[in-house]
Amino acid sequence: MKLKRAYFRYLPVSDEGLAWGAYVRDAGYTRVPRNSPYPPYQHPADHHFTWEQGRVLHAYQFVFITRGGGVFESETSGTLPLKAGDLFVLFPGVWHRYRPDPRTGWDEYWIEFDGDYARRLMNRKAFSPKHPVLHVGYHHPLLQLFLDALDTLRREPADYQFLLGGFATQVIAQTLSSLKQESFEGRPVDEVIRKAKQLLTESAARRHDLEFLAAQLNLSYSSFRRLFKAQTGFSPRQFALQVSLGRAQDILSRTDLPIHSIADELGFESAYYFSKFFKQKTGLSPRAFRQRSRARLPHSRA
Repeated sequence: MKLKRAYFRYLPVSDEGLAWGAYVRDAGYTRVPRNSPYPPYQHPADHHFTWEQGRVLHAYQFVFITRGGGVFESETSGTLPLKAGDLFVLFPGVWHRYRPDPRTGWDEYWIEFDGDYARRLMNRKAFSPKHPVLHVGYHHPLLQLFLDALDTLRREPADYQFLLGGFATQVIAQTLSSLKQESFEGRPVDEVIRKAKQLLTESAARRHDLEFLAAQLNLSYSSFRRLFKAQTGFSPRQFALQVSLGRAQDILSRTDLPIHSIADELGFESAYYFSKFFKQKTGLSPRAFRQRSRARLPHSRA
């Protein structure tokens, strides 16, 4: 969709939108050149604001800056700088104001939304009135959602209000996803976690191995553990133990290797601790698991 200098629409709240649980009140795009007044267009009285007065909204709004920079201020966050790749969140009932730097101007996309379901989605730690500016980077899937919402506003297909509500929830999800993909100490998070999983799969599950692994990634163990669990839902040790369990099941099913040798290969202190761990996870001792696996194999034919 080719965008002109600005496009925006404000919508009435329908009973269907309320029942749907996520509805859009307005969405738009503005390209603000350098040394231009802001806001450059008149908006409805309950949305228009000046820098001197600021504004309070009664719903959530995401504003995504894709070019230029500026400043944001709210009663909960104080004054914060803005740059391209920042998305800032306007929270219901929170006074705020923002504007582009006259030297650069900016390009802004926004979507204002509300609803019971939308509010549940916004009840995440990543969204806080104290930290409303989120650096998501130039995230094409996120930008595409704003473009698709604007296109839907232009075309008004059947039940487009429901489609817009869907876009609002997708914007929330994509924002959370892009935050997880942002750099961690100068490196993409998914790259760090991918490397960690590879090393965990290759190494034993002992604690000192995990600390050594964190050092290989140039992270403290506490930072590594926090990052890994936030991304995977498992602590590094839990993940390593799951890897060891899967490897043990494979070895038991395919080989006649003694239990103590399997325990040693997987980094357990003794066959006793390995057997105890295995039975806790599977409900069977290693020997019983091996016997059951062999019983399930098809008999060889002469």
